[in-house]
Amino acid sequence: MREAQARRVRLRRILALVTLASTIVLGAIGWWTHNEVEQSMRATRGAALKSVLDSQAQSLRVWIDDQKLSVGRLARDPQLRAQVSTATRDAGAAATTYCTSAQARDLTAQLAEALAGAGTVAFNVILPSGRIVASNFTEYCGLRYRPAAFTRDIAPAFEGETVFVPPHHDAANLERTPQALPLDRPLIWIRTPIRNDADDVIAALGVGYFADEQFSAMLATARAGETDEVYTFDREGVMLSKSRFENALWERTALPSGASEVGRLVLRSPNTEESARTRLVEAALASRSEKDDTSGMLLDPYAGYLATPVVGGWRRLTQDDMFIAIEMSADEAYAPLEALDTVFAVVFAALIAAVCVALFSWFTAVLIRAEVEKDRMGPYWLGERIGEGGVGNVYHARHDLLKRPSAVKLLKPTRATDEMTARFRREAKLASQLTHPNMIEIFDYGVGIDGTLFYAMELLEGDTVGDLVLREGPMPVARVVHILRQVCAGLAEAHGKGLVHRDISMTNIMACFYGGEYDFVKILDFGLVKSVAGDQSQTVTRSVRILGTPQYMAPERLHDPADVDVRADVYSVGAVAFFLLSGRRMFETEDTLALTSRVINEVPPRLSETAAQRIPPELDELVAACLEKKRESRPAGILAVKEVLDRIAERYSWSQSDAKAAWDAIHQKPTD
Repeated sequence: MREAQARRVRLRRILALVTLASTIVLGAIGWWTHNEVEQSMRATRGAALKSVLDSQAQSLRVWIDDQKLSVGRLARDPQLRAQVSTATRDAGAAATTYCTSAQARDLTAQLAEALAGAGTVAFNVILPSGRIVASNFTEYCGLRYRPAAFTRDIAPAFEGETVFVPPHHDAANLERTPQALPLDRPLIWIRTPIRNDADDVIAALGVGYFADEQFSAMLATARAGETDEVYTFDREGVMLSKSRFENALWERTALPSGASEVGRLVLRSPNTEESARTRLVEAALASRSEKDDTSGMLLDPYAGYLATPVVGGWRRLTQDDMFIAIEMSADEAYAPLEALDTVFAVVFAALIAAVCVALFSWFTAVLIRAEVEKDRMGPYWLGERIGEGGVGNVYHARHDLLKRPSAVKLLKPTRATDEMTARFRREAKLASQLTHPNMIEIFDYGVGIDGTLFYAMELLEGDTVGDLVLREGPMPVARVVHILRQVCAGLAEAHGKGLVHRDISMTNIMACFYGGEYDFVKILDFGLVKSVAGDQSQTVTRSVRILGTPQYMAPERLHDPADVDVRADVYSVGAVAFFLLSGRRMFETEDTLALTSRVINEVPPRLSETAAQRIPPELDELVAACLEKKRESRPAGILAVKEVLDRIAERYSWSQSDAKAAWDAIHQKPTD
């Protein structure tokens, strides 16, 4: 009995030791797992914040560069330079008198007209003395900038530099303000030099924008959660863009209700001693002495400018003058950690239950991700299908971060042979080399998570010329000449780079509303584009097959699909012109074999004899020349075609008013 009792005691001790050892091991594993997952979550959150920050910083840089280019072009206008030369000669010390002169009114009127509709709020012309001699606000004309403000914000323009001046209240920079000034909101200024005929800088042109409108609106597009915010601040820690939490600021700070925080609010942590600037601002400002330290992430919670714990990051935007930052409440950023603590407790209490929960959670997460990602292709979210071809489908899409509408073309899985995959890749690569406005722009190329090839391109608003003719009938001569000139201009770039489109047809030419213009032409579908330059002239097609639209295909392509040069596109342009002007195909037959025989052997009818409208003789001759069976008899290149079209356009002009009327006639019609 004693031996049995001793065995039970030993077993209890062994069980206790095993339990203790298991508890220690499980505790160590749980602590290690918790720590690793927490660090992984922090790293993931940091990467997401940095991605948004980098994207917004790039957007701001692009916007700033665009404004610099626009203002710089205006400053180089000869008439403006001549008027400013007069201002520098006549104004002198009597700038106030000059401001009321007819010359000053003419200068102001010219600037107002040039900047109309550009989103500008204010403009001024400043002499080397710092005096304003022209402004769209008469209250500013004749005032002088303080020396410190002139040296910081305006002097670089007199050294020949176009500069971006971060948001500030402009009235504080003027030596005297005898009356209330109309602009009490902070402005962004673009300053650029104005030169005389001797190329000497004689004045500085400034164009101003409200900081709490377009500038702040760009930052607001990055908000995805409940508390995340992107904002900018200057080297003094003063906020330069609108806060997402204006109401809270009015309650927690000395800002009067309704007042803008832009240019007024120093980013301090309200609950810290002496209200020191926030940790993020201090880190950013400290980096000004480091050339390479241009950004940073703070993933340990700290007190933000509303005193709530936040995490965030910053990046230097323009030298030492302005920074862009992103912040999110720590609770929202690390909300998943609360669930992790619960899981850790469950793991420590019951290993089997924890493993089951973990596996179930993982499996559920995989299913949710698969459900979410089914409508995603790389960085693009796919919408409705807007087009279908033999090789690929085209979808309406939107970029995940830029929110830019796009069209995404996917290679059909059923057509993903080695040959078609190579052709699809080649189509995206060669098309992306073309930058002419009349060529559709390729944004991106990639492979989806399921292995599907895709490329993204600009989303266009308009109709193919084929649809227009089928719906409305033949086009007038002036409109056809207008469209074909643009087709030739786009093809000229391609031919100059040794590329032949090989599929110019009524379905691959689109008349768009683009960049504010009607009947702006875009050439589509580079699936058959061929390089005839150097040693890249080989074809992707491994067998001799006819690919393309036979109605618009040059005869030599039907003889030998690989034997083409730029004159094949010249033929196609002529065939398109025939269809647009007559509303009929050159050879009316539904049988492909018969059509091929007629294209090779029959002389097409003259356009002037087929079209119901009168065709100018010069245009009739041009179309006939383009449709010659022997390519040696056609115009030598697409520019030769364009030159003839340019001459015809002098007599048959197609204005934007004409184009808009044609557009409205189609798009305002009720659909059946």
